[in-house]
Amino acid sequence: MSIQRCARLLAILSLVCVACSAVAAGPSIDVQYTPPQVTIENGEVYSRLSMEGTRACKMPGAPALPVEYLRFVIPSDARVADLVVSIEELELPGDYRVAPAQPEVPMGETPQWVDEDASIYGSDEPYPAVRVEYLGDGFLGGFRIASVAIYPLQYFPRNGRLVLATDISVELELESAADHSRPRLRMTANSDELYRKIVAGLVENPEDVAGRLSGVEIVAEVGPEGFLPRYTPSLEGSPVEYVIITSEEFEPYFQPLADWKTKKGVPTVIRTVSWIEANYPGGTDLTERVRFFIEDAYESWGTTYVLIGGDTNIVPVRYVWSDYFTGGKISTDLYYSDLDGNWNLDGDATFGEGYAGATSPGDSLDLYPDVFVGRAPTATALEVETFVTKTLTYERDSVDTFAAQNLYLAEVLFPYDWEPGDLISTDGAGDVVEPVLPLIPSWIHTALVYQNYEPYPESFPLTAQAALDSMNIGYNITSHVGHANKDILRASLNDYITVQDIDALTNGINRAGFLWMLNCTSTAIDYDCIAEHFMNNANGGATFLYGPTRACFPRTARDYFYTWHEVLYSGVQRTGVVSAMCKVPYVPLSSYDNTDRWTQMSYVLLGDPESYLWTKKPVALSAIHDSSVPLGPVDLAVTVTDPAAVDSAFICVVKDGEVYATAYTNASGQAVLSFTPKTTGT
Repeated sequence: MSIQRCARLLAILSLVCVACSAVAAGPSIDVQYTPPQVTIENGEVYSRLSMEGTRACKMPGAPALPVEYLRFVIPSDARVADLVVSIEELELPGDYRVAPAQPEVPMGETPQWVDEDASIYGSDEPYPAVRVEYLGDGFLGGFRIASVAIYPLQYFPRNGRLVLATDISVELELESAADHSRPRLRMTANSDELYRKIVAGLVENPEDVAGRLSGVEIVAEVGPEGFLPRYTPSLEGSPVEYVIITSEEFEPYFQPLADWKTKKGVPTVIRTVSWIEANYPGGTDLTERVRFFIEDAYESWGTTYVLIGGDTNIVPVRYVWSDYFTGGKISTDLYYSDLDGNWNLDGDATFGEGYAGATSPGDSLDLYPDVFVGRAPTATALEVETFVTKTLTYERDSVDTFAAQNLYLAEVLFPYDWEPGDLISTDGAGDVVEPVLPLIPSWIHTALVYQNYEPYPESFPLTAQAALDSMNIGYNITSHVGHANKDILRASLNDYITVQDIDALTNGINRAGFLWMLNCTSTAIDYDCIAEHFMNNANGGATFLYGPTRACFPRTARDYFYTWHEVLYSGVQRTGVVSAMCKVPYVPLSSYDNTDRWTQMSYVLLGDPESYLWTKKPVALSAIHDSSVPLGPVDLAVTVTDPAAVDSAFICVVKDGEVYATAYTNASGQAVLSFTPKTTGT
């Protein structure tokens, strides 16, 4: 057994030694690996390695070895000072030439082979040099998340040896550090429960989630006088869970959505861009001033959800810079979600720059979500009405059978001009869609429409017309995995779905669900893009859409696609939360300009971020309670059935400006809500 003591901290990606003063034991983990977990595909020249639950090393030219990434929640006022690592090893029989990792290119580009890195492949030293690497930390809603990379296999290139770590134990040693997260002074009990749930599901030490937030007041209810927030975010007045930011013109059209959210127990307000301009001076531009307001709402109201209520000419988007691939500006709404740092540490004209070395450390951002953001890509009052109607219909009046139906449209991704009989490098069906199918519950019907359909007996041939016919049926979750641009989706070479085709969809607003776009630039919200036409179709299309504003790197995006399904079917169903959390496992890999950082920035959610996605057929509930109550203090008993007793049903009683009470039912389907009406009426 070997023992390693590692004093490693990453300032983004560069390792620096730290002196360990007043260190204390932090979380620990013991991980085992066995030889049967290692899959080795031997080719004529190279061996390709994989292990379930890992990702391949992506550094071009370096051996493409499996890596497992682990996350831990640590106190917000502590940081990792040291890693204590214990390893047991076993050499695998045989000798191997491990294939070098290749740079990923977006769809439509031709991959270029990168040769072995001679400094690695010509060395007698093991690769990687260390088995465990600290990747840094960041803040998710105030919870400090520290990440570690584990390399189960170590490779000796000169003689072709592979050594498996059969047992690795890792202990994080902590020292005091400043809490530099965005302050949050209060939030509702529901928001507190949400953040704890998603952090517990993310980390290896969920038992440590309790007590990790300090200085945050947890407010059980809005208050005895009803929902009465201050107009400017404040600790006085009611907390606000959900904020809609829009124009003065659109404000009355979004009001029915705000009213519905409030009445169902999610206190919601609308604030206009002009009001923000008047009350939040400073900043470099309107985009930053909007973010100032969101920071204020997060801190004092305890806001958890933000809807950007308008297209980019109504509420602007932030452009960030990437040097990856051909480089360029990426439009992103992540700027409104990750509230730690100012995204422009060096104060130049370019936001969101990644780490590029000690002399170019990048801008100040950690990429973890603090609030959950969606955008209504609406440019007219009629489009706002469509957006609100579709959202309310999805939540209240969806067709029950539609809620348990998924549709997957998948094209061959590489080569670009594939035709039946040609060799396939990357298949949208086999490499992207098929791996997620085991995650989907058995009661959900999945329709599979593949360009390469012959290997999959349950699938149907993909053509543009077949895709349109399927979308016109209406599915709760639809995915397009294929080539695209801002104007078209492709089914195969020279067979396209156009903007006009999407405008003509008639699946109905009660069968308009969530659309996942694993393609290029379909969601370029700073243009008139095909994604917006799905959203603004008043006769169907989609109610929610998740897609890229720029190019898509499919080997990277398929990990996010898999994780999105994994998160959704593990019980995290709010659109904004599941769409943010599918990115979070890959945040530690996104410090410098690469495909992960590009994907973090490029993918945006169109749609209401608070809505629950259906994962089975909805069931009608009955609430039994007194039809009226007297003035004065009241304890209202409510029983919820379906017709059996319903546990954990959320109940809200509202009388504007006077009463706002919420409660969850117990195992008997019963709850008691206490409030004090002062006037008659509803």
